[in-house]
Amino acid sequence: MSVITIREQKQTETGFEATVTFDDRSEYPITVSDPFSRKEEKELEWYFEEWLVFPMLDEEKSKRAAASVRKYGEDLFDRVFADRKAYREYDRLKEDLSQLQIEIISKTPEFQALHWEALKDPELPRPFAVDCIMLRKTVNDTPIRANVKESPVINLLLVIARPDEDFDVGYRTISRPLVELIHNQ
Repeated sequence: MSVITIREQKQTETGFEATVTFDDRSEYPITVSDPFSRKEEKELEWYFEEWLVFPMLDEEKSKRAAASVRKYGEDLFDRVFADRKAYREYDRLKEDLSQLQIEIISKTPEFQALHWEALKDPELPRPFAVDCIMLRKTVNDTPIRANVKESPVINLLLVIARPDEDFDVGYRTISRPLVELIHNQ
């Protein structure tokens, strides 16, 4: 399976500096920003959150919003694959979309707030999310390192699912062998 990774590097005033990587081999710097204005984003929000609940309302606005999803995805595609070399790498992979995974890796929620599922090649009939695996990851640096003191005591939390309550096996039937094993060590 081939993997295209779009990784946020840092947030800027106008968007994001990022990289697009193909199978962890070729990496290209890109600049990504939200293709839509605040007004267009509000219309998309209405479409996805309100219109779906009451689809009989404002038919003209809903058609406009649905068409804008296509435009959004194509504009985002143009920003990600603006570099000709990056586009050639993508072009090589697009023949078998069922074997393509697109990973979106970010440090900020704002990068994840972009509508990556709308990402669409203008030459293809549907967004990638229909035919490819889309994977989103958020990676944050660990702000605090935990310093744990050595202790002769092991504190163990054991969670036992018992959905049928009275008809389930007693929780001690499950926990007793574990406790005995710890005591015998």
